Amino acid sequence: MSVISNTRKSLKKIPLRINGKVKNTVFKRYTRVKYLLRVKHWHGRDVHSPFTYNLVREALMLHSKNRDMAMDAGLKSTLEQLGMPEPRVCRICRVYTYLGFGSYVVGLDNYDGEDMLIIDGDLTEEQFDGLCERINSLDKRVCVVLTSIYATRSKHKMWHHVIKHSDAVTIDLYHLAFVFFDKYISKQTYKMRF
Repeated sequence: MSVISNTRKSLKKIPLRINGKVKNTVFKRYTRVKYLLRVKHWHGRDVHSPFTYNLVREALMLHSKNRDMAMDAGLKSTLEQLGMPEPRVCRICRVYTYLGFGSYVVGLDNYDGEDMLIIDGDLTEEQFDGLCERINSLDKRVCVVLTSIYATRSKHKMWHHVIKHSDAVTIDLYHLAFVFFDKYISKQTYKMRF
């Protein structure tokens, strides 16, 4: 017994050094498992909002009806230049087309009232709160797309801030998140898996 307790004491004295890459890898795996255990809407099931249900069925899910949906070539090439994988590019483009948007912009600094805002980098709580005020002053539907919301602890914390403090419909697809600001739709949060 004393040998085991002495070994435990000596192990506690050894400093454990883990670099940032290992921490992020462990965090990503942990959040992936946690996300899969908490998904509530598989393939759009149990989505009672007509707006969200139609969006999921017609734009986000890939099936024979929307496989050949026309996509904006400029948006598609812009997203491909950012290095996004093809499934994410297609989902964003299909949402853009389905909602009939006419303008988009990449990056928070470039936003000037466009219909779709794609944020690929980091975002602070103050920046998001300011963005919410700007969007709420507009009288139209605006979609904010956030990428890699589970990549790091700071992005994950920011995503929880978005869910809690925005009066919008949020759709969490793990790699992508859509935040729809619309005065005529009540606030709801969806975690989806396809």
